[in-house]
Amino acid sequence: MFTTSVGAFNGKSWEALCQLVFKKKYGADGYQHIPASPGDFGLEGYTVKTGYGFQCYCPEKHYTRPELYEAQRNKITRDLGKLKTYRADLIKILGLTKLEHWVFVTPEIDQNALLAHAKAKELEVRKWNLPFLTPGFCILLHDAGHYEIEINEIRSAAGEALNLGNVPVNLPLLSELPEVYERNVRRKCERRLDPKKTSAHYASLVSKLYEQTLESFLEADALFRGIEATAPTLYFKLVRLINEYEKYVIETTATWTETADALTVKVRDGLAERVAKDLAPGFDETNANMVARHMVARWLAICELDYD
Repeated sequence: MFTTSVGAFNGKSWEALCQLVFKKKYGADGYQHIPASPGDFGLEGYTVKTGYGFQCYCPEKHYTRPELYEAQRNKITRDLGKLKTYRADLIKILGLTKLEHWVFVTPEIDQNALLAHAKAKELEVRKWNLPFLTPGFCILLHDAGHYEIEINEIRSAAGEALNLGNVPVNLPLLSELPEVYERNVRRKCERRLDPKKTSAHYASLVSKLYEQTLESFLEADALFRGIEATAPTLYFKLVRLINEYEKYVIETTATWTETADALTVKVRDGLAERVAKDLAPGFDETNANMVARHMVARWLAICELDYD
């Protein structure tokens, strides 16, 4: 799955969303879906009246920026080549329609070299003199932002919350040495327990709380990777929720006047409640509590949740 600002997708789910978008946006222009059966002709749909042809692409996994560019570039090259390879089939499919634009639709584009490649291929394709292309045939590159209105309307109609697209969809990387996080966790555990109230057992209680909190912290990233691997769409929603909730955590920490333990419990229970409410039925109360326990331990270790 490829995680973007508008969701987590693979090739099939991205194409399915795009087909809904095209039908909504270009229905009045006579949009016609081309099923990928019995073959893929380098087109997944076109408009009869305006001569737009569409081809969708979403990576199946995350790439580095250069790798993503190469994958998109190669996909453009292959699919444009199919216009010539399947010339006879496309003449039958398109009928009297002539394509003036071939639109490559992918979740994100961040290399201007891809536009340069598209323009070079545009000149090459024109020289093929295909009967279903206009003399001014051009290639356009569209990312998810071109269809944000339609995507939000489709999701709203399906009863899904709008995706505003401005919340990070990744947890911050762990960049410190392990002993730094261990010290942070121990310091927070000492602050959570009141030595005056637990004087006889203070050291023992700190040790137990430290071990449990550190264990949750060390398990946290594996837990989230497991969610991403088995339920990528749910993972995307979960991380967006966590990253937005983290702003509340930072603000609440800055203004808190009660005990450190009360703050920790408030943050943990608040996160569990929000996960269970917003992400049901994907997360029941037990799973929500598990996520909250691991995430709070992570915040304690990296100092997003602090008491100073």
